[in-house]
Amino acid sequence: MSVGTKRSYEVSQFRDPRAELTRLQRQTVVMADAEEAALRRLAFPEEGRVLDVGCGPGFVAARVGAARPKVTIVGVDSDAEVLRRVPPGIETVEADAHALPFTTGEFVGAYARLVLRHLARPDAAVAEMFRVIAPGGRILVLDSDDGALVLDPWPAGFAGVLAAKQETARRRGGNPFIGRRLAALLENAGFQDLVAAPLCVDSITIGAAAFAHVVLSPVADAIDEDLMPREDVARAARAVGEWATGHQSFGMTTAVAIGARKPP
Repeated sequence: MSVGTKRSYEVSQFRDPRAELTRLQRQTVVMADAEEAALRRLAFPEEGRVLDVGCGPGFVAARVGAARPKVTIVGVDSDAEVLRRVPPGIETVEADAHALPFTTGEFVGAYARLVLRHLARPDAAVAEMFRVIAPGGRILVLDSDDGALVLDPWPAGFAGVLAAKQETARRRGGNPFIGRRLAALLENAGFQDLVAAPLCVDSITIGAAAFAHVVLSPVADAIDEDLMPREDVARAARAVGEWATGHQSFGMTTAVAIGARKPP
């Protein structure tokens, strides 16, 4: 979600923002079981105030909160438009992840899901989460890494579009390869007792159409036009659609969730 002053992701950047919100909701459903298993393995708090950094439209906050009736989730995002879509019952604050408007030690835990890859200064955001978490509290960060994407076959033109998307993200301060940096970010901020839980998403389990929609389709959107002409992007998007209906298309990517503890 968009939580930084220099944004590499914002729902309004997409040609069809409503379609992107639908994709985010579907992504939440597709990853729900694996994420819940990761939350339990990583000792995510079961009660108290928890901060959701980059909450977006609140799909994940609603799911996490429903499974933990003693947890109060506070969502923070810099995108005022998506905050208007957060379900009732979830407290929200419009703010920048690099400068959280909360007191030191206010939360028993915090999480950032698919957020750090979009931030210009992820180290500063993690440091802020360290500050607002109480001693002994928990953090969970979950993110992907473009280096983990496996496709067979690759849709025609998709490699070029992916490269253009990655360069667009870098121009705007993002890092499409942040997954491999998560552990270092947590340790550098002062967190201890790191535990990792990989989350694999593949086209056999969820179907090629769902994989194309959730994982591949965002690539062919919101690309700086000087990097690739619109017609080339559109051509690659059509190739992704054809890939989704192929009988032998295979796709897989792996995100990683890392939990850690703030020292007492």
